[in-house]
Amino acid sequence: MSATGESVRPAPGKGQILAVLGLLAAVAILYGYHDGLPFWLGALTGVVAVLGYLVCFDSPRGVWQWLPAGVGFCAAFLFAWQFLLVVLG
Repeated sequence: MSATGESVRPAPGKGQILAVLGLLAAVAILYGYHDGLPFWLGALTGVVAVLGYLVCFDSPRGVWQWLPAGVGFCAAFLFAWQFLLVVLG
């Protein structure tokens, strides 16, 4: 803990890694399936992972947290794009 009361976390935590992996899994599922139960399981996985991403990456500190935050941001964008293409298309 520093003098300001903030703890410095140089390495990404388990929640941060799981959020990024969840987003990547959702993107992979939605890439292969466009209907049925696999699609909805991928969509549910993606929504939960996006919420986890928003909670875990509220204020990344250091380059080792910014890297997974950037990957997660790109994966969240891909998830939203794939989901909207299927639902609106």
